[in-house]
Amino acid sequence: MRSFFSTLLLSNWAYLLSLFITALGVLYLDSILNPELRILLFSVFFMGAMFGSFYISYSIAKIVIAPLAKVEKKTDEINAGDFGTELTRPDIRELAKLTESINGMARRLKNQFVDLTLEKEKFNSLLQNLKEGVFAVDITNKVLFQNKNIPDLFIAPNSQSQLIQDCILNPTLLQLIDDSIRDQEEKRETIVSNHHYYNIRIYPLRSNNSIFIYMGVILDVTEEKQNQIIREQFFQNASHELKTPITSIKGFTETLENTLKLASDSQEKKFLDAILRNTDRMIRIIEDMMEISKLESLSTKLMLEKFDLNELVQNIKLSLSSIFDKKNQILKISIPSPFMINADLVLMEHLIINLVSNASAYSNENSEIVVLALRKGESTVLEVIDNGIGIGSEDADRIFERFYRVDSNRSRKGGGTGLGLSIVKHISRLHGGDVVAVSNPEGGSIFRVSIPD
Repeated sequence: MRSFFSTLLLSNWAYLLSLFITALGVLYLDSILNPELRILLFSVFFMGAMFGSFYISYSIAKIVIAPLAKVEKKTDEINAGDFGTELTRPDIRELAKLTESINGMARRLKNQFVDLTLEKEKFNSLLQNLKEGVFAVDITNKVLFQNKNIPDLFIAPNSQSQLIQDCILNPTLLQLIDDSIRDQEEKRETIVSNHHYYNIRIYPLRSNNSIFIYMGVILDVTEEKQNQIIREQFFQNASHELKTPITSIKGFTETLENTLKLASDSQEKKFLDAILRNTDRMIRIIEDMMEISKLESLSTKLMLEKFDLNELVQNIKLSLSSIFDKKNQILKISIPSPFMINADLVLMEHLIINLVSNASAYSNENSEIVVLALRKGESTVLEVIDNGIGIGSEDADRIFERFYRVDSNRSRKGGGTGLGLSIVKHISRLHGGDVVAVSNPEGGSIFRVSIPD
């Protein structure tokens, strides 16, 4: 197999050699022919030389053009997605390498196309069989994809390539998508329609800090919501039903204690005190369960008002003085006056009472508990600091769970319900904030509540 240059060079040399030999023959004939035939002889030689040049050029061009035409046709087929058969190998070395490269590229593209098609089918199958309804919107506000689990009341079936204004049937969903595209951030909403509850999430997908698509997820949470309502009703009914007999038990016990006038060191007196102590604790548990049930269901409406946080904590200090006096503890308030905050006064009072009571329960006698507040950016930060037993790293993530206790023996002795910190968490989140518990470098714990202004 020769290169194109060698083929061209050999063809030209062969042609020149043939012209030289022919020219010698013409000169010989010129010496023996009649002079009148010389013009005809040279005309024939010239025409032969011209035809030979044309034929040689045509043959060389044909050798190159024919394979290149096949290469061009093959690249057009590849561009159209038809990988077809492989190119035959020409005799010229450069073109042979080109066809080998084209054939190799076609094989790789074919394999990649098959793999991509298979992955696309898998991805399509996965999305179509998801429990959630999933759809995608591009930056031109057109629907790119939707699976079969999207309720027809939200998006019309087969809406691919349509503008969202033409195929989104629910105005709230359309507004949610518009808000997400306008703000270029994630949006969430719960939509109630036909006695069904749907949690909807719209979020952008980014590549190289540029948004190229918006994904939407629609989840039917009707069953979960109904179970939550049943659970809340059960808690409320059970709490009410339990509170009545427990209150009666407490009343009868107090009546017996007052009537019998038992000696303080008698066994019967100890039994009655134990009954009173445990009924009080059960009443607190029931009240906390009712409170946390309301907070979790978001049935509690925030009654926002401006008030002085320092004044609120001072009043709490007076109402809890008996608790601190029992353990000879000091509640130190480090809050400027006035320190105005916009929040629900009743819920904030409940939050602070739970935090301070918790700090007292887990702190030793003769200790100090500090309540401080400060502004941090656009939030108010409230901290309750104690020098108690502290919080381990394994407890920090679970301390706000229901009934979770760092030291169950100490909590039970103090009459704790195990729901106080869970209530604190829900009140914080109801205000749009959060609460965290960290270890105090000086020993003990710091509970930090952030409430947006």
